[in-house]
Amino acid sequence: MKTHKRIIGICWIIFGALILSLLALKFDQLLGPAAVAGVLVGLTFLAAGFSLVANMRRSSWICLPCSALSLFTFPIGTVIGAYYLWFYFKVERVS
Repeated sequence: MKTHKRIIGICWIIFGALILSLLALKFDQLLGPAAVAGVLVGLTFLAAGFSLVANMRRSSWICLPCSALSLFTFPIGTVIGAYYLWFYFKVERVS
């Protein structure tokens, strides 16, 4: 179980860093609200990734919304989001 959390966490850290780096490249072309929303989404994915890697107790509070958001970013985000949902519901069924 811990391996799955680490894999998803690392993927979300990379995903969040990718979002933030793409925003940094095109920051001058973005309008204010779009830039703020992009930064918030990138930081949310980073926070979710770090909470999974650190094996925090209530990481599902931030990871469930991140998995729902990542389902809409086809193809990589969809795979990561579906993987987390599979892992989360498998853990909840066992508990």
